[in-house]
Amino acid sequence: MRIRVLGCYGAEMPGYTTSGFLINEETLLDAGTVASVLTVEEQLKIKNIIISHPHLDHIKDIQFLADNIIGKKDEPINLISTHGILDILRANVLNNIIWPDFTTIPSYNGAVLKFLPVKGKARCVIGDITITPVRVNHTVEAAGYIIKDKSGAIVYTGDTGHTDWIWKIAAKEDKLKAVFAEVSFPNSMAELADISGHLTAEGLGRELQKMSGKDVPVYVFHMKPQYLAIIEKEIGLLNNTRVKLLKQGDVIEI
Repeated sequence: MRIRVLGCYGAEMPGYTTSGFLINEETLLDAGTVASVLTVEEQLKIKNIIISHPHLDHIKDIQFLADNIIGKKDEPINLISTHGILDILRANVLNNIIWPDFTTIPSYNGAVLKFLPVKGKARCVIGDITITPVRVNHTVEAAGYIIKDKSGAIVYTGDTGHTDWIWKIAAKEDKLKAVFAEVSFPNSMAELADISGHLTAEGLGRELQKMSGKDVPVYVFHMKPQYLAIIEKEIGLLNNTRVKLLKQGDVIEI
């Protein structure tokens, strides 16, 4: 499994873009950053977009991707998430008001995008990988994912505050190779992190204890750029060499 980091921050400003990870060149894990990084040729290879939740910083480039590839691709791109998350996306974004409904454009039978709902904790096979959505705690319906291929498995928390299910599943995963976990705020803003459904470095440290015994790399994303230096220092204070902050352009081989 090859994971290319297109964007990994919790806000957008010059030099920092929002969450988007490209798996094996054809599957996106969230789509906050796509169109500004990938060439049109690379965008045309995308077959699936796995969506963790409907907040704008995780979905905004779905719209621009659809606009870029219309008329150039024979098969629709699958938008994969839970029924609830896809319903929010349909009602509030792809609604012919905020953005054209590319699930019906240019025609119902030849649309650019296709909704592919998956049930919580039910495995879904997409190409060479399988995904299992797991509910996590955020301010809207949100899912983390267990993503597997023949080489192993990763856990992706998406945006979450303190939660349990995904860590319990991770602890039982024999082929776990890596965890991608969010940290959004410095420790001094723990109250805001709790209210907004996010983690601090200390919060992540407590979450990782829930899968004790798993000695795998932990890749941190969703840092607010304005607090990046503080978060990096506080991650270091965890004294856990497995935990590393991601950067745009990183490539992780599992």
